[in-house]
Amino acid sequence: MRIDPATGATNVYVQVAPQDTAMAVSSLVLGVFAICVVWIPFFGLIAWILAPLGLILGLVAMRRPAGSGRGVAIAGVVCSSIGLLGCIAWVVLIGAAASVSVGT
Repeated sequence: MRIDPATGATNVYVQVAPQDTAMAVSSLVLGVFAICVVWIPFFGLIAWILAPLGLILGLVAMRRPAGSGRGVAIAGVVCSSIGLLGCIAWVVLIGAAASVSVGT
């Protein structure tokens, strides 16, 4: 803190630590992309890689100190979980279709 003798004003310098939100943003991007891609047949297999990776990155980013992209990390975890549920839904759907066609 420094006081200016001419005006009597006080200058306060605050140093803010840079926020590292790269993992949180990556989680959100991977989760949204997994949601978009999972519904496209055959191309949706990429979601099997993107969704778990986004989920892991989001969970790691959530463990960081508060204020460093925690909300974005939560959104990434939610989107990645929806993408992973979409992948599981495809497996169930294909399994159900296969069991119906074999039983006939």
